[in-house]
Amino acid sequence: MPTLVLKAEGIVNEYLEPIGDSILVEDGRVKSVNPKAGYATEKQYQGLIAPAIVDAHLHITWIGLALQGADLQGSKTPEDVARKLAGAQGPIAYGRGWDQENFIVRGAMPTRKLLDQYVPDRPAVAVRVCGHLAVANTLALHASQIHSRYPGLVDVEEGIVREDAVYHLVEALLEKVDASLLVAKALEYIKSHGVLGVSSMSCPVSEAAALARIQEAGRLHSRISCYPRPEDLDRALQILGREGKAAVVGIKDFADGSLGARTAYLSMDYSDDPGNRGMRLLDAKTIIKRAGPVLRKGLRVAIHAIGDAALDDVVEAYETLSPGPNGRIEHASIVRPGQEKRLAGIGVHVVVQPHFRVSDWWITDRLGQQRLTWAYPFRRLADSGARLAFSTDSPVEPIDPAKTFRAALSQCSQPSCLPSEALTPEEAFLAYTRSAAEASGGPVAELGRVEQGSPACFTILAGDPRREGLRILGTIDVGC
Repeated sequence: MPTLVLKAEGIVNEYLEPIGDSILVEDGRVKSVNPKAGYATEKQYQGLIAPAIVDAHLHITWIGLALQGADLQGSKTPEDVARKLAGAQGPIAYGRGWDQENFIVRGAMPTRKLLDQYVPDRPAVAVRVCGHLAVANTLALHASQIHSRYPGLVDVEEGIVREDAVYHLVEALLEKVDASLLVAKALEYIKSHGVLGVSSMSCPVSEAAALARIQEAGRLHSRISCYPRPEDLDRALQILGREGKAAVVGIKDFADGSLGARTAYLSMDYSDDPGNRGMRLLDAKTIIKRAGPVLRKGLRVAIHAIGDAALDDVVEAYETLSPGPNGRIEHASIVRPGQEKRLAGIGVHVVVQPHFRVSDWWITDRLGQQRLTWAYPFRRLADSGARLAFSTDSPVEPIDPAKTFRAALSQCSQPSCLPSEALTPEEAFLAYTRSAAEASGGPVAELGRVEQGSPACFTILAGDPRREGLRILGTIDVGC
């Protein structure tokens, strides 16, 4: 690689502190900031050179599927969902983004028979915005046999598929598409938004294979930490391994479901569904049994816990396992007062999605007014000393960092955008750079900083985020 001097209007670190206006890069890494030597080729950039933005929780394959499939957001009826789904490209009709809470008849659901009417000739799946609930047509159920594998999570008559069965339904149908094209398209899309490092959660084996091929061909210009499901770990390690710019770093597991599907596990009933506290998918003892062997291999464990009761189970397990930074809690959407202290005490990464605040406009219906302050308490978590890291869960939420940044600062009008729970711009940027990189681990861990020895992977900003919000001009991927 050539020796370069990167010049810009300014350079900021992960704390948004100005540190100069030029960077010397040798062999793809930062040699020094504000170099005195003038022997290198100079490249001039408009804007501010900043640490690479990292998304610590998204789904590469699902982003690729969404890009070639049907966008079901904005659907107002089940018929809208089916009609849009019929326009999806490819051998399977895939769509995502519908929300029954937004339908004219609130709570109405698409059905298998309705999808059969609009898409009779190929497998069709309409995934709810949260990813924890989907509707499949008859051909999709037949091709995947998901109802035989997960009878308790599939309503064959209605075509409703829930929780783990959604993932495995889509995984089975992926055999009909070219995963490499999906992954390549998704990576290009992610990078176009200024994001150079990601944790790809529930990374399927087909994605691991696609990443291995892209990396081997020298076409990988970002860094990927892959977290497959526990049952896919050994195969993913064989295919992708633990070294390289894309690598297997740990596993992703689930302690509960989602608030939108009323399957997040709560300590008290849903306010709009008395008698229902959600789904407890893993208790503390089971988490210890599943996570212990993975941690002993030096790998990481990321556990999805949206409800406060699920959070109790994960924290209890981690207090026994003592994973430190090799442990992650995904979402932590509902945190009772006092839970944040236990979270901080175990030293794990808490990977949150600020834009959930915007999408979950119905949060008061689910929790009631008294529990509203339990939802997305970023200020309370930060003050406790918890290791906060940002992500989007894309395609659940938009990949756009500007939207995530605004939501973290409570610059939104939804009920859970409480001014008292706002972060500062400096805190938000740190959570989106260095902290997100450290939470990701593996090849992504080096990103999110501008210092001697770090990879020359930077996001270019338009203006100071402290005054003008987070605006992305582009990326520098010399060392990615």
